[in-house]
Amino acid sequence: MVDFQKKISTLPTTPGIYIYKDSTGNVIYVGKAVNLRRRVKQYFEKKESLSPKTKQLVDMIAHISITKTVTEFDALLLEATLIQKYQPKYNMIAKDDKSPIYIQIPIYEPMPRVTLARKPLDNNNKKIFFAGPFQSTRVAKSILRSIRRCIPFCTQKIRNGKSCFYTHLGLCDPCPSAIEKYENQTDKKQERQRYRKNIFRIINILKGNILPIIKELTIEMETLSKTEQFEKAALIRDRIEHMKRLLQTHFDPELYMHDMVAIGETIEREAEDLHDILLTAYPTLPEIHKIECIDISNTAGSLPVGSLVVMIDGVIDRSQYRRFAINDSIGPNDTAMIREVVTRRLKHQEWPFPDLLLIDGGKGQVHAAQCALQQAGVSIPVVGLAKRYESLVVPIDNKPTLIHMQNDRPAIRLLIRIRDESHRFAVTYHKLKRAKGFLA
Repeated sequence: MVDFQKKISTLPTTPGIYIYKDSTGNVIYVGKAVNLRRRVKQYFEKKESLSPKTKQLVDMIAHISITKTVTEFDALLLEATLIQKYQPKYNMIAKDDKSPIYIQIPIYEPMPRVTLARKPLDNNNKKIFFAGPFQSTRVAKSILRSIRRCIPFCTQKIRNGKSCFYTHLGLCDPCPSAIEKYENQTDKKQERQRYRKNIFRIINILKGNILPIIKELTIEMETLSKTEQFEKAALIRDRIEHMKRLLQTHFDPELYMHDMVAIGETIEREAEDLHDILLTAYPTLPEIHKIECIDISNTAGSLPVGSLVVMIDGVIDRSQYRRFAINDSIGPNDTAMIREVVTRRLKHQEWPFPDLLLIDGGKGQVHAAQCALQQAGVSIPVVGLAKRYESLVVPIDNKPTLIHMQNDRPAIRLLIRIRDESHRFAVTYHKLKRAKGFLA
């Protein structure tokens, strides 16, 4: 067996795909990881604890290659695409020899259900979309859960009668069962079209095409607001917010497979767009390579914590994450917590300063960060990302000012990626503190 320890030590700690090849160059396994270095390292440590199949796999590995992705969700979609392309031996015999799982949508049906299948349906010249294969039902279901919060769809068999249970949860709208009992044929036709529109939106998400859908939903929301249908507008607004979470997965898996240069170009466009936006507040702003994002998590002021995550050239770098336990005496005061975290971060000059400091919050939080920077005598551009319509808060003439960005701006993807990761990291630490407090 080849000694891969030196190779593993150089792997990044970012999400991505790892590919194992045998001595003849054949792909024998494709896997995804949240942390590539840690995941690949596990194969070559404590070999005695590996299953017989995995031991056999490790003995055959002659070459390791990796593809970095922006998020784990990206890696999931890319893993499925690569498995379908290469049909690697050890992916095929994994999971107790069960066949892999697919997401399947029979487009030829008037109101297609979104289902999981071990084997794709035989086409028989009928239009059927399927995504996959995925290595487990858990993975496929996780993807569908994320999508269903954005675009409702039905998983139940169509039957004449009342709407299904998921309609009441907002996860099936319109419900095919309810549509079938419509007596007015015009209404039935319109609702069928609305359902099919959702289905094609789901297909686009699985292909990585999210921005056009956000545009459509935004227009719908604005139209409903103008006609004072505020409840429906609020529902679409919430779906747009969930959709923006999926903006982290804006890359088409095919892009990773065929054009590695395009990935770098996409990330570069995001950084350039952000730079152009910030020139309004910072006319002499240099190129942005390193961004740090700070977020706060607490429960009504108790057990407050802060997180600091780092992005280098558009890619999250987990090795530079930091977390802060905040003084409980501050109370439920997010701005004071932001100021404390920024102040404590600046004391660590051994941590290289970023080109941009991003704060998860609005004008008050940005002002608090500015005060901490001024008190420390440190000059770092600081901006905030407000959750309401993803507005950017920038200091213009030392006054925090809102900049409303269009949903299709590349900069939004970059900002949401690091903001959401900072939020996840903060919430994880806060839950850990709560668990320790409960056990104490």
